[in-house]
Amino acid sequence: MIFRPGGKYSRSDVSEVLGLGSEGRGGVWVSGIREHGGEFFIFPNVGSAGSIGDASGNRWEGNRLRWFHKKGSRPDWPSVRKLLNAGRAHVFWRSSSQDLFEYAGYGRIEETFGSSPVGFLWSFDSPTSDSDLLRQLGIHAAALERETVPQHEFQIGDRVRHPELGWGRVLAIAGREASASATMFFAKLDERREVALSEVERVAGFGSAPL
Repeated sequence: MIFRPGGKYSRSDVSEVLGLGSEGRGGVWVSGIREHGGEFFIFPNVGSAGSIGDASGNRWEGNRLRWFHKKGSRPDWPSVRKLLNAGRAHVFWRSSSQDLFEYAGYGRIEETFGSSPVGFLWSFDSPTSDSDLLRQLGIHAAALERETVPQHEFQIGDRVRHPELGWGRVLAIAGREASASATMFFAKLDERREVALSEVERVAGFGSAPL
């Protein structure tokens, strides 16, 4: 699967996976909601202030997420109507603006509430199949061959450091053990590179150079 439930991602990571490039740097991409290829992606802060206002009302209720749209949003807003019509969204959440986002899954709107801002209750069922998700995101099915997690310590979403290329993020993995390699996004280069996993160091935490 392109996005692993429980995996940690930055907005830049998500935009790179979707192939958005410079389109994923600013504007609606940093406002908490993004539409791409008919799919919605939301990035709420849960229990803390976000980039679009106070998100303290956002909270987990068991396995369901209670989330509020932008401050002042109304049911007649085009963005709200489109989201309601879609009924689904890829949900990435975090508890602090200093954290990476965790992928909660492909959420389904269970109910809506409030009139301003509009609230949504998201539930998360079994993920769609890999081929279905790739087709929805407009990504070639050959990418599936790169998503088999090999028998080593690296996972998709891991943060790494390369001696020459700097800080990076693992987007996809191919091969196993000593021969394994990965597609990584390097912030310094602002591009993706294919790199042997033996060339990089897996970095815990967020450090001083977030992606």
